[in-house]
Amino acid sequence: MAGGEMRLLEMVGMTVVSASGEHVGQVIDLRCAGEPERGEARTHRVVAEVIVGRAGWLERMGFQAVQERIVPWAEIAEVGTERITLAGE
Repeated sequence: MAGGEMRLLEMVGMTVVSASGEHVGQVIDLRCAGEPERGEARTHRVVAEVIVGRAGWLERMGFQAVQERIVPWAEIAEVGTERITLAGE
């Protein structure tokens, strides 16, 4: 989806895999470039970073903190309809 557009909420929950196909986690949040929105929301945002985490049962129930990894957008090779693939290291 290079250069394409999608709703930010469509990315939350997507599976993230390494270039070799290894499971890295799920998208738990996104960080966009620019100032925070106040008042009327913008229709277009540029994603700067993807927050990836592995959340098991204990994390989802709030008993343990989710281990997070911040992935700069430049390290993303492909965004599909169901998963995100990281660039090779």
